Amino acid sequence: MPPAILIDSLVLSSMYILMAAGLVLLFSIMGVLNFAHGQFYMLGAYGVFYIFQQVGVNYFVALTVSAIFIGFIGILVERYIMRPIAQPLQIIVVTIALSAVIEGIVTVAFGPAPKSVTSAFPGTSELGNVAVSNERVACVVIAVFLIGALYLFVQKTKLGLALRAAAQQPTAAGLFGIRVARISTLVMGIGCGLAALAGGIMAPMFYVDPWIGGVPLVMALLAIVIGGMGSLGGAVLGGLILGITGSLVAYYIGFWSQLLSFGLVIAILLIRPQGLFGFSEK
Repeated sequence: MPPAILIDSLVLSSMYILMAAGLVLLFSIMGVLNFAHGQFYMLGAYGVFYIFQQVGVNYFVALTVSAIFIGFIGILVERYIMRPIAQPLQIIVVTIALSAVIEGIVTVAFGPAPKSVTSAFPGTSELGNVAVSNERVACVVIAVFLIGALYLFVQKTKLGLALRAAAQQPTAAGLFGIRVARISTLVMGIGCGLAALAGGIMAPMFYVDPWIGGVPLVMALLAIVIGGMGSLGGAVLGGLILGITGSLVAYYIGFWSQLLSFGLVIAILLIRPQGLFGFSEK
């Protein structure tokens, strides 16, 4: 694989994995999918645009502040919208409506015109005989760091252990003193923060507008379906598969990349309906 395509595929994979990780965490605990997840990605991109581009704050500070603020919005959504409703189907419908509300508010507040974010890592680096933008390399490095940090949090901390217990056996976890409702709130905040981080990382490479969250949301959903619903490792693998195949097809064939992604999902589900890392209900 040419180095430039490899980097592009890893950039796309990074976006899909960060988005999918947040969706998987929420699905594992609450059994629902947040269809406003793409709008939190979009809010993260806007946060970096205004804090970094307009105010002139350091890029990493802007990225962190944006993710924390949007994660807090996610916590409020879980606490005051999702939890009172409680029914999975109704929650899904409400998040679909919420996505439209967020897009409308952002469009009215900031306008529909696309906005560009100045690169935080200007210049290029030589990879083999190919010049690759430092922005893309930094995107991959930051995403790998975040994914590694998330893995360590889930696997190596007491809070991560409580999260896994609540995901696997919520009733039993409650009997052992784990407050599943609080875990749900935490997971919503982390998931929305991850989506905001993905948007903030990608903002310097793409235009920012109120509708940029649609494609990342769809691809994240495809990633978790490929990997297996509820599997964090499956979400990582699904994101890698979609990012690599999408970049290769886009480079060699062109506009068929998204069509192939949907075809790939269908093929995998026909062979293994529960996904690559999912468990059969039998």
